[in-house]
Amino acid sequence: MNSHDSILLAVTLALEGSILLSAILFHVLPRISRRDIFFAVTVNPEFRGTAEGRGILRRFRIAVWSQSAVGAGIAGLAIAARTPLVALVGVGWQVVAFIWAFLRARRQTLPHAGVPDSHREAALVPRRTGGIGFALLQLGPFAILAASAIYIQLIWYRIPERFPIHWGFDGRPNGWATRSFAGIYGLWLIGLLVCAFLEILAFAILHWTRQIRSTGSDAQNEAHFRRVQVGCMIAMEYFFALIFNGIPFTALRGNINQAPSILPFMLGTFGFMAVLIGILIHTGQGGANLTAAGTSPDITGSGKVTGDRTPDQCWRAGCFYVNPDDPAIIVEKRFGIGYTFNFARPAAWLVTFLILCFPVAILVIVFHSVARH
Repeated sequence: MNSHDSILLAVTLALEGSILLSAILFHVLPRISRRDIFFAVTVNPEFRGTAEGRGILRRFRIAVWSQSAVGAGIAGLAIAARTPLVALVGVGWQVVAFIWAFLRARRQTLPHAGVPDSHREAALVPRRTGGIGFALLQLGPFAILAASAIYIQLIWYRIPERFPIHWGFDGRPNGWATRSFAGIYGLWLIGLLVCAFLEILAFAILHWTRQIRSTGSDAQNEAHFRRVQVGCMIAMEYFFALIFNGIPFTALRGNINQAPSILPFMLGTFGFMAVLIGILIHTGQGGANLTAAGTSPDITGSGKVTGDRTPDQCWRAGCFYVNPDDPAIIVEKRFGIGYTFNFARPAAWLVTFLILCFPVAILVIVFHSVARH
């Protein structure tokens, strides 16, 4: 396989593979949430098994797969026409269709909403946050990046004055970098920023999230859920540290004018993401999927549904939590994986602004890394 075919195959795999993985994730998302949260609406846990609940879920999944097929078709045609940017329209089509299907399903679920229990529980002992084991694991990605930076300095003059870092569909280089701080360490800095960002999120999950149940198996499942979330973030830190750590060394290849094979990288990336998604699906929101099937752990003695104990009316479109009466900054998502912000808190907007600045910082680094001559 020549470099042209390899690049085309890698681009095809990246777009079509992402559409397939997204479709699988969208398919299972309704089953990941707590049993008494259905399309971001508080319901009786038994509602999922009713004819109405099964019908809502079936229509949602039909929309997800049919529109994902349309998106994959658009991406495939664009790739065949050698227009990879147009192929992104297929990805956008799938995302917009998913949002539409979710909002429709939520609207159909709202008439069946229940009243969540207003009681709150609080643990009287400090929360376990992972201890020294997590701390040592979180140092690993930064140690990898630091070792790489030291090694680059030792071999600095073995790096060519000018070398390609981007190749076109024809396998010819069309983007260059120079042996300078920006050219060599630009992508390394992106890896450092990504790892630092994930580190902050992991700290927030361990320390700033709310525990809904304080005792019993549900509390243990919630603690396991937090550890899984943090573990996945640490795994991503190692992944990005290795990826961005290795990019500067492409300049030391024997034939730098020939495009490197990116197919193994794409296969490895999708394999890694598939494993992480599988782990998160197995765990479920709040550890809901860790409970033995057939039980209803989220029912209180009063007969009211527990859920995440956040009011339905505070969830805008089922995704954005706005509750000025809630001091929490980070809460569980009602539809999806992980956590989201309480946008009634100023700190949440500050963090959101910093997150939006993150891709801008990456673009600035990339701009200064690429030679303009």
